[in-house]
Amino acid sequence: MSPTRSPAAARTLTVCVASVGGLLFGYGTGVIAGALPLVTADYGLSSWSQGAAVSAALLGAAGTAPSSGRLADRFGRLPVIGTAAGVYAVGSLVSAAATGAASLLAGRFLIGLSLGATSFAVPLYISEIAPPARRGSLVTLNQLMITVGLLLSYVGAYALEPSGAWRFMLGIGIAPALLLLAGVCLVPESPDWLRSRGHDARAATARLGLGPADGPAAVTVRRGVGLRQACALAGRRSVALGLAIAVLVHLTGLNTAIYYAPTILAAGGLTSAGGILGSILVGLCNVLATVITVLFLDRWGRRPLMIGGLVVMALTAAAITAAELSGHRGAVTALLLCLFITAGAVGPAAVFWVYIAEIYPSEARGALMSLATAAHWAADFVVATTFLPLVQHLSLAGTFAVYAGITGASALVLAQYMPETRGRPLVATARPASAHVAE
Repeated sequence: MSPTRSPAAARTLTVCVASVGGLLFGYGTGVIAGALPLVTADYGLSSWSQGAAVSAALLGAAGTAPSSGRLADRFGRLPVIGTAAGVYAVGSLVSAAATGAASLLAGRFLIGLSLGATSFAVPLYISEIAPPARRGSLVTLNQLMITVGLLLSYVGAYALEPSGAWRFMLGIGIAPALLLLAGVCLVPESPDWLRSRGHDARAATARLGLGPADGPAAVTVRRGVGLRQACALAGRRSVALGLAIAVLVHLTGLNTAIYYAPTILAAGGLTSAGGILGSILVGLCNVLATVITVLFLDRWGRRPLMIGGLVVMALTAAAITAAELSGHRGAVTALLLCLFITAGAVGPAAVFWVYIAEIYPSEARGALMSLATAAHWAADFVVATTFLPLVQHLSLAGTFAVYAGITGASALVLAQYMPETRGRPLVATARPASAHVAE
């Protein structure tokens, strides 16, 4: 980085580079929504096979996440992000060149391995270089890039759907992957990680270039520990809180609404092309809602956005159920789906990644964030795999009724047990959280 660049500018540039990992996340998970009808036409996929095509990436992510913390603690945050970018590029190439369902699933699985690592390492890296007053907004830039990636995947699907060019949809992900791979060579490693490994001189240089993060308290950062020690340090209820939030984000049905947006809208009465066009509207709402979150997360706090978002999601899911049962479908379902995803983007989708970087002691953060990320992806896999079979057996109305019940219950549980972490140094956030949910 240029020595003449101010620390604030250097930090912003570094966050932007790392957030390309969010773009990969969004495009990698969203592109299958537009490609799936075309792949199904080519291969005659059943509903379970379609679920597998969506879930192969999620399964790969759930497999990578448990080891990501150990790897990031041992080798550094940037090597994990860079390696994941390379794997993503390979997975995109394999998916685009697929000669059958098996090779397509293999490519999607490789992409999932990459997503499991970046979804953990990118928020962790950003949280460690960000000052407390801006940590929420800077970490949420990664979530904003996720929504941009999703929107780009929808726009690409709409543009390419008439020609049936699903291979190009899947292959274009190589470009941002290579951009991220090049970018991590140009930004500094996390000063906190460097200090924890005894590289004090390099840590001081990196911190000088990026500006202060957690101030004097940052010197207390210690080397990461194993999972058993991490659980003991954080306390069982703090660990349970992180795992519960990780799972509840997906049990709301938020990501299935994103992955299957064209399918849901088509089931609601729109044409196939109309479903994809409607998904672009959904993607725009997602981006705009995340921009709001970036601007206000550090002002309003994590707890109000999480709980408020869940309440609105529960009410909207119930409204989708009512609309489907009453026959008011099509445009009404599209608008309600936009509101459902908007509430999720403002609340659980954005808050989760910030929150799990804040509630654990610094030396336990790598192990416990990777555990929470693994649970997050595993829940995503289960919910995404079962969505279409649920719709077949319960109807779209019945499926969203289930989501409404789960989401409403989640809001009640978190209202009781979720503490606020806004504006506190990373080394301090775990103490109030543990006190609030202590054994």
